[in-house]
Amino acid sequence: MEGLFLDYSETEFGLAEAIERGFITGDAAEHYNKGVIASIVYWGGTTEAAAAYLAQPKVAYATATGDYKQKIGFQKWLALYNRGLDAWLEWRRLDYPKLLPPTGGNAPAGLQIPLRIIYPITEGTLNGANLKSAADAMGGDLTSVKLFWDKF
Repeated sequence: MEGLFLDYSETEFGLAEAIERGFITGDAAEHYNKGVIASIVYWGGTTEAAAAYLAQPKVAYATATGDYKQKIGFQKWLALYNRGLDAWLEWRRLDYPKLLPPTGGNAPAGLQIPLRIIYPITEGTLNGANLKSAADAMGGDLTSVKLFWDKF
């Protein structure tokens, strides 16, 4: 059984982001395109299908809506569709795509997408005083509490 820590599409999206952030030099659009193509091909598509997808104005790096976070964030999130925790972490990190919790039907009122992972039960058992101190300092050990770096 295959196990992935970091696949090729993630590497290419990471390079595109690093260029946009000014960490390295290069062509962000080229790495973005390679990331999209790698994802589509990995999941059974063809390079022709990937090229057709990239030719759409809403997908092409030069014409897609938003800044690099939105463009790269959405495509990387798609590439990670079967790796839920990784996709969630990327969504948390880049704030894209814009996701909303389910509503209607049997969805509870006030439902929120978790913003952080709560401390495990063993932490309270083995390190209760420090867990309480840390939780109090950040506003509680709740999935709705934003982390220090979360500006949105």
